[in-house]
Amino acid sequence: MPRLRVLYLIDSLSSGGAQRQLVTLVKALNRELIDAEMAIYHPLFHFRPDVESAGATLHLLGTRGARDPLVLLRLMRLVLRGGFDIVHSYLRTPGVLARVATSFRRRPATIVSERNVDVGLSRRNLLIERALANSGDAMIANAEAVRQAVVKHVPEWRDRIHVVPNGIDWSEPTPQDLRDASQFRESLSGGRDLLIGTIARVEIQKNPHLLLDAMELLPAEVRDRVRFIWVGAWTDRTLLRTVRERLNAGDLKGRLVLLEPTDRIRSVYLALDGLVLSSSWEGCPNAVLEGLAHGRPVISTDVGDVSEIVRPGESGWIVPPGDAKSLSAAIVELVSLPASRRAEMGKAGSTFVLDKYSAERLAERTLSVYRRVLDSREVRADRRNVD
Repeated sequence: MPRLRVLYLIDSLSSGGAQRQLVTLVKALNRELIDAEMAIYHPLFHFRPDVESAGATLHLLGTRGARDPLVLLRLMRLVLRGGFDIVHSYLRTPGVLARVATSFRRRPATIVSERNVDVGLSRRNLLIERALANSGDAMIANAEAVRQAVVKHVPEWRDRIHVVPNGIDWSEPTPQDLRDASQFRESLSGGRDLLIGTIARVEIQKNPHLLLDAMELLPAEVRDRVRFIWVGAWTDRTLLRTVRERLNAGDLKGRLVLLEPTDRIRSVYLALDGLVLSSSWEGCPNAVLEGLAHGRPVISTDVGDVSEIVRPGESGWIVPPGDAKSLSAAIVELVSLPASRRAEMGKAGSTFVLDKYSAERLAERTLSVYRRVLDSREVRADRRNVD
């Protein structure tokens, strides 16, 4: 296969899950097969060092967001002059921009990514997706649940969706990682026996109130043994305010600490005794994969493809979405386990995830989609020539 030039389009290089997955992919791709460039339009550069270490050229299309008309014009110019074989976008707005920018050219192929099952929640977004569905060559969904949601709401995509699960960019923790984790745990545990964390944005999808509801149901003897932390961007400030109000009153006071994103996220995972995901919907959640990879048992709501990742009784617990009672019961079970059993569960989860969801597998699966898309375009071009 000749070397391909691929332009990756995403809104920013912030600390979000989509950005993390794109950077993981770019770092894992074989440089002899892929010449990667990246374009963004928000000047947020959390992952910039990773992009630079991967040798990918970075283009800043603007600083005022997607509504700036210059962003689309600069993207069209970049596509026109770049000689790309593929434009691969991450997230919905970049997906719209990519399809508009390439709509007047036979080359490059356009691939969009869908990472969530909420495609039908916004009527506006759904109408846009239906209008542009035939403008893309393929869609990559990060979970089977996402593929099913897209087909349900936008059936035009049915035969052009490829499922490529997320991948983990893994290396063994360094002595500094372990020291940082120990300091992190000491500073936040508050003298409690266990530290349980959530790694997620503060927004409706992640449902922090469900975790608070479950914490309120914990028996006093369990609650007194645990400190909870929530690490992630404070995306929804209104929701953040309501969460803080609950944390400043009653039995929840002082029991959960809200922390903003950190560039030492590995130390956070390593400091935890277990991870909780209370989301109302997901695709293939990064936090679950990363928690398991770091050897931490996971409690998650049954959303997206979580049931393909977490093995109940072996590496964690799966509870119904929105069910505070079941979530609370799972937390009680986790807290009640001896440290040796938690370590066994963590090892089982880590072995499974690092085998099935490695960055190398992510790159292989994605490259396979690229080949299929380009082969399909060649077949269609041959047919047109014959006609």
